[in-house]
Amino acid sequence: MRITNPVDGWLQVESCSPFPDVAGETVLLPRCVIDGVITAERLAATAVQHSGYDVPKPKWPRPGMMLPVTVDRADPRRFRIEWDQVPTGREAAEQLAEHLRGNGQPDAPRRPFPRIWREVEHAAASPALVNGLTPQQTEIALAGAGAALGLVQTTATVLSAHEVRPSSAPGGTWDIAVAVNDPNGAAGWDAVTRMSFSSASRRESRTAPGVELPVLVDPDNRKRIIVDVARLA
Repeated sequence: MRITNPVDGWLQVESCSPFPDVAGETVLLPRCVIDGVITAERLAATAVQHSGYDVPKPKWPRPGMMLPVTVDRADPRRFRIEWDQVPTGREAAEQLAEHLRGNGQPDAPRRPFPRIWREVEHAAASPALVNGLTPQQTEIALAGAGAALGLVQTTATVLSAHEVRPSSAPGGTWDIAVAVNDPNGAAGWDAVTRMSFSSASRRESRTAPGVELPVLVDPDNRKRIIVDVARLA
């Protein structure tokens, strides 16, 4: 499939074929059908379908996954899934373990999952929006496609913070009150953003009053604000 105007994007998997090797039978060239939504900068979200025999078994997708893609800006239905950038389950676990040990590299190549502790269980159990975003929008924003959601970069100064329970994150989950610097140079505003931490030391360094945090905000909806972990020092 020829992609004439390529741009990096994400495919959020809504449904896909089940893993092929079941009941003791091995399928050498399984066909995988994926239904999902393509998002990319300056592109409207587009429902798409992928069908092919090119899906590596160790990277077989499941609903809810975010897969990196190269998409044609002129026609989002023309896209290529970048399977070489998708980790196997073991690789994803090793990456998460490395990050939680504090060895994550800020300048590492693009990964199909944002480098953030995800409260999957609690998010799935509650329809309430965290940071003004759905869990799927949070994934998109932290994956580098915040512009597609109307989010822009700015900074915010920490005013105070308090812990939110329950949380499975080692450093806890905290609501952080911040003073936002308007990205357009107008008067700023106060807001609250929620963040989970991989350790108590990281939490202390991010939530102390006066600390400046990189954030993504929606100037037209001031409740939509999230810490931009990709720009954290």
